Amino acid sequence: METLVPLWKSHERSFQRNRYVYPVLSRRAGGISVGINLNPDKGCNFDCVYCQVDRTPAGMEGIEPVHRMVETGKLMEELGTLQKSVQEGDLFQKPPFEAVPVPLRRMADIAFSGDGEPTMVPEFPDILKAVAGFRNLTPGLFTVPIRIITNGTGLFKTRLRVSVRDTLFLEQPHPRDGSTPAKEVFDEIWFKLDAADPASFSRIDRSAQTFDRYQKSVLETLRDLPVTLQTMVLDIRDPDNPFCPEGLWAEAMRDWVTTLQKEGARIRQWHLYTVARTPPSPEILAVSSERLGHLADFFRQSVSCPIAIFP
Repeated sequence: METLVPLWKSHERSFQRNRYVYPVLSRRAGGISVGINLNPDKGCNFDCVYCQVDRTPAGMEGIEPVHRMVETGKLMEELGTLQKSVQEGDLFQKPPFEAVPVPLRRMADIAFSGDGEPTMVPEFPDILKAVAGFRNLTPGLFTVPIRIITNGTGLFKTRLRVSVRDTLFLEQPHPRDGSTPAKEVFDEIWFKLDAADPASFSRIDRSAQTFDRYQKSVLETLRDLPVTLQTMVLDIRDPDNPFCPEGLWAEAMRDWVTTLQKEGARIRQWHLYTVARTPPSPEILAVSSERLGHLADFFRQSVSCPIAIFP
């Protein structure tokens, strides 16, 4: 498994000459995740302290700080080409994917993820419907889930929530031959939840939103949509103001997730993971598998959903 670590740590969003679609080996998806990057302009309303996307002026050189319209036709063409490459095995004939073991040589999901927040892109609802239609009508893809990896803020808007819910969770697609599908498609929203108190929210997620408004909107959204929570667990090695997850952060996270569940949030699972790719600052450090396990055990004492760790 050690030979896979470089692949897990490398989530490059550039692939051949593609603009929007790229493959990565995902430890959480358990195979090849076909990523859709709606933010090649690096647009995001969070500036997470651990994010590897360089949003400094140097990192944004040559990129206008405004949204560039997503070319849906080009995106769908790239998706179709990469899907064939994965299913026919061509992808695994070239580096770095020739190192992927046979059991992982499968299309594990189609994931809206990238260099920014996908739900903030104006074209997102229409592209989501186009991708869902492609998945539903392509032989061999019916059981491949579509995942939206999001900080959730775009979903705070009722209209977008309804659009996502109708596209992913209410439509019941069937194979083109009219037969009943072998199993229901399991689509997911991986909803980022890194902090449960104003100080941690300001330090980790670095969003312009007030925490009170964010907290209320999260509850409203999670009552309406089933999600898998994803929480980054990290250390900040700052001699003047160090941060570690054990203690106040963990207690606040436990209390908030417990409260969310009591108030009707639809939480399917909770993923605890740590830094896998090089962050922008050497002060940001991964935590050990043992510490992740201890935190998971601590949360399990109060939280009723399954919890998984990803060192």
